[in-house]
Amino acid sequence: MSGVNIPTDSGHLSDLARSEMIEQYGGAVDSSFVKASIMRKMYNVMPIRGTDTKIVRRIGTSELQRVVPGVRPAANKTNFGRVGVTVDTVILARDNRSQLNEFQTDFNARSEIGKEHGKKLAKFFDEAFLIQSIKGARQTAPAGLNGAIGAGKVETLALANDELDPDLLYAKISRIIVRMQEEDIPVEESVIFVRPTQYEVLLNNDKLVNADFSAENGNYALGKVKTIMGLPLISTARMPNAAISNHLLSNDENGQAYDLSAAEAKAVAIVAHPNSLLVGETIPLESDVFYDKVERQWFIDSAMAFGVNTRRPDVLGVVDKA
Repeated sequence: MSGVNIPTDSGHLSDLARSEMIEQYGGAVDSSFVKASIMRKMYNVMPIRGTDTKIVRRIGTSELQRVVPGVRPAANKTNFGRVGVTVDTVILARDNRSQLNEFQTDFNARSEIGKEHGKKLAKFFDEAFLIQSIKGARQTAPAGLNGAIGAGKVETLALANDELDPDLLYAKISRIIVRMQEEDIPVEESVIFVRPTQYEVLLNNDKLVNADFSAENGNYALGKVKTIMGLPLISTARMPNAAISNHLLSNDENGQAYDLSAAEAKAVAIVAHPNSLLVGETIPLESDVFYDKVERQWFIDSAMAFGVNTRRPDVLGVVDKA
C-alpha cells in the first residue's frame, strides 16, 4: 500500500546509531580543539552557572609599620576591588545537509567535519584572548588599590618597518619584560606571542636562546622553543594584524568589547601572563547531530559560550609598529 513504512528521516541509510555518530563527530571536534587551541592550555577557564557573569576580587597592597613601645599600631585598611566577565553569546559551528548519507556511512566524513569545526572554534577562541590582551595592555592602573596592580605596558617602534628589524624588535620586547621585573612582577610563567613574520624576523637575532619544553612544563611544544629573557616565543597567525569590527562576541551591552581599532591592530608582539585575563564559560564545547522535520534537513553542530576580560593589565604588554 502506497505510503506505508515510508521513513520520516534518513536514519534508514545507516545501521550506525545517532548517539554513535555524535560520539565520533564530537570526539573529533574535541580532540581537534584541544590540539589547535593555544589559550586553553595557558589560561584557567572558570565555569559560570546560574548567571552570565563571573566576578573576582582584586586586593590592594598591605602597609607595613614598625611597632613602637607605648604607641598603638595604626589600623590600616586593605582595599578591595573587583573585575568581572560576562558571557552573553553562543558561538556555533554548523554543517547542515538535506541528505546525511556520506556523514552516516563514512567515518572519515564525520572525522573531517569534526576536525574542521574544532579548528575553526579553536582559532576563534584564541583570537578573542589575543584581542583582549592587546586591549588590556593599554589599560591604566585600576583605581583604589594602593598601586597593587599597575598599568599595562606599551612600547612603540620608532619608524616604519622597524618591526622587520630583529634587533629593534627584540629590544622592545625585552624592555617590556624588564619593566615588569622592575615592578617585581614574576614573569617566569609569561609567554610572548608574535605573528609568523615577526617570529621569522626574530630568528635572525643571535640573542635568542633555545629552551627545552615538554608536556609537563608548559604544553607549548615538544622539543626546542626559542626564548627571550627566558620567556617562550610563540608564533601564531591568530594574532590580529588588521582592525576588527562586528566581532561575533561584540554587542552594545559589552561596548563592542572584542572589536579592534586600527591603532590597536598595530601590535606586533604580546607579552602575557596566565593571570592577565579573566575567562569564563557558560557552555563548554558541546556537539550534536539531529534531524529537523520542519527544516527537512540534518544539522551537525558544535557550540560554545565564553567570555574574556582583562584581570591584571600590569602583566600584559604589547609592542606596536610605527
